[in-house]
Amino acid sequence: MPIVAVPPIRDLGTVPNNNMDEATFNVTAENFTTQMAPWGGDVKAVAESAKTNAEYSNQRANDSNTSAEAAAARLVDVQTAANGAFAAANYKGEWSTLTGALAVPATVTHLGRLWYLKLNLANVTTQAPALGSTYWGEVSRNDFTVLPCPAGTTNAADRGLYRMTAATSVLLLPAAPWHGMVVAAANVSGTLTPVISRNGKTICGDAENFTMNALGFQIVLQYDSLSGDWVGVPGLTAFTAAQPAIGTSNTWTASQNFTGGLNMNGNPIVERGSNADGEYTRYADGTQECWKIQTVNTAIANSDGGGVLYSPVVNLGSFARAFSPQAPAVTLTVSGGAGAFITSSSTSQTTTSWGSYYLSSGASRAATNYYISCSASGRWF
Repeated sequence: MPIVAVPPIRDLGTVPNNNMDEATFNVTAENFTTQMAPWGGDVKAVAESAKTNAEYSNQRANDSNTSAEAAAARLVDVQTAANGAFAAANYKGEWSTLTGALAVPATVTHLGRLWYLKLNLANVTTQAPALGSTYWGEVSRNDFTVLPCPAGTTNAADRGLYRMTAATSVLLLPAAPWHGMVVAAANVSGTLTPVISRNGKTICGDAENFTMNALGFQIVLQYDSLSGDWVGVPGLTAFTAAQPAIGTSNTWTASQNFTGGLNMNGNPIVERGSNADGEYTRYADGTQECWKIQTVNTAIANSDGGGVLYSPVVNLGSFARAFSPQAPAVTLTVSGGAGAFITSSSTSQTTTSWGSYYLSSGASRAATNYYISCSASGRWF
């Protein structure tokens, strides 16, 4: 986390005042308010850079209090982490396809995970990527991929969170799992009969399949190659036929799968990102939020015959991530261009798009920039 340059804040221009004549005041006020939305983004960027620099300075101060020996040890860790980060830009492909020497920096995929090389290898085939390897480290990842597990048998993949949706859902664990592999499942079928099939291994020490007879809860299993057992992450909610239930002290809620990561008001964040369609956050309880500011250049001159003028249709495009199973609630506000507001929709929002709308005003306005602040809240599963 290095020191970052403080970004500039744009000039808002001339501030309108009561000494101006009406025409000058109107033009000045419109120019001034047009700059407010991007100016707010500038202020936010400055605040974020100040926070980043403060955190960095605090970290540096803490580091200076450690002994020379500890600092040297920490340097090795930092250099290793830096090599791993740099290696992310040096992807070499699937490990099983490589031969010969391989030098740092390098990353490969193996067993569905991404690994970075810590030490040069004279022959890459002699050291398979694995947890605890001297030569390989896993590029950190703490998310689950939500996948379906409908009626019938579904083969489990690493870090899959399977939604068991039918009474006859069977999640088949792999016959040859690797050390540290993680599989999660949730019973959302409305019945007490979905099953996790052990496929020759044991689950929590029992040589029996797991019956998912607790509704709406999750179980997370991690494979331990030393014992050949799928170990339950603390907080189990399913049990085998051989025992009435895992101890009540281990009962948990689904959101506890994601403790230790980012959270908002106690609700863990499982994914946060942005793309050409805006920004989004996904929470462990299924809530999703999307937002963006869309710039629209349009005139407001069409008349409805009742004294209200409106613009051509404004299409706000797609959400940064789709919602499911239904369309979210959408809030839209307009800035820039005095007196403009959203009057009605041409097409309503869907699970994938914001919809289309009209801008209205009490007076005819030539084409100018309007800034529409868009926010949506719904569910992603």
